[in-house]
Order: sequence, then structure tokens, then C-alpha cells
Amino acid sequence: MNIKTSVTLATSASALFALVAFGSPAAWAQDGTPEASGDTPRPAHIHTGNCDDIGEVVAPLSDLTGATGGDRVGQARRAAAAEISYTAVPLSLAAILDADHVINVHLSADQIDSYIACGELGGRLNADGSLAVGLRELNDSGYVGIAYLSPAAGGGSTGVSVFIAPVLGGNRNRDRAAEATPAAVGSEDIIVGEPSDDSEADISTLPASGSSSSATPVAASGG
Repeated sequence: MNIKTSVTLATSASALFALVAFGSPAAWAQDGTPEASGDTPRPAHIHTGNCDDIGEVVAPLSDLTGATGGDRVGQARRAAAAEISYTAVPLSLAAILDADHVINVHLSADQIDSYIACGELGGRLNADGSLAVGLRELNDSGYVGIAYLSPAAGGGSTGVSVFIAPVLGGNRNRDRAAEATPAAVGSEDIIVGEPSDDSEADISTLPASGSSSSATPVAASGG
């Protein structure tokens, strides 16, 4: 792996942790995914289709693994461990994008039918011709990720880097809490709308059912 590829992978890994901080909802209708230990290699493939209808394997990718054997550095006890793989796929990026394909990550070789993260391949290319896509969580696996595809100099192959890491609380936990706790009606005003990330949305306050603040027509004076 040359210096340019190493720098690119480091950049993609940094972007991964920005993604996993927010999490995403499950998008695959199967039973709950069993857990595999963190040091279990996770198979991954390029498939035909989309993440709602994953098709045949087009190209196998190297198994995703966590770091082993190296020194523990920095905030090792607090950091969210990621799992990574890199594969030189003997297909051009143009050929991969010419039809519908996905990258799909499996729980383990023993549980190959359990899918944990998937992403459709497409979107806007970077200036250097590479493509980065997100991998969304499947089966409440607790994992999301990023795939980075970079065309080789000759164009006949593609470097495929895949990163996954645990979903880190945030929106996912709040969404589940909201589903479990219905809003009370009749006791408080109901707030409609919520601010977006970068600007405040208009928020209107509606009186609750039975509230004395409801609009009441006023009879005209008979003077």
C-alpha cells in the first residue's frame, strides 16, 4: 500500500467516527442479529442489487478485523474500536458503478446469513475519481460504517476499503425512548416542529384538548 493510499485510508477512518456518532435506524427485515466477539473476522462482499434486496456476490472482499498485536495508545479505554479491511478488486470502478451494487458486511463466517451493515454504491465522485459511501446498520446489529473505493492508476482494478464501528448512542437511543413513551394529551401544550441542525425551524404551540386558551367566537354587541 503506497503513501497516498495510507493517507486516504486515514482520512476515511476519521470520517467514519463522525458518521457513527449519530447512528441510523435498522433497515433490514430479519430476526435480531446474534452477537459475535470483537475479534471475529467479518466477511464482506460486493453484491448485486440494493440493501433491501441483496443479490449475488460479484467480488469477495477481505474480512474485516480489529487491530491486534499493536500497542494500546491514546485514550484506548474510551475510544470506539473500529474494524477495517482493504481489497484490490479486479474490476474497474466504472464497471462496478455501471450496474446496481452494494457492499454488505456479514456477522461472521459461521453466521454468513446475518447481515450487519450495508451500503449502495453510488453518489458523487471525489475530484480524484474515488467514491465514499456510508454503510447503514442492518438487523439492529449496532454497527455502521463507510466504504471507500479508489480506482487504480491503470483503471483496471479498484482499491476497496471498508470500515465499521459501533453505533454511539445519540439519536438512536433518543428515538427508541420516544417510541416507548407516548406523549401525554390534555395536560400540556403540544409543541409542533423542531429545530434543524443549522437553523431554527418555526415552532408553533397548539393548546391541548380542553384547554381554556382555545379560540372562542365573540358575540357582536347589540348596541
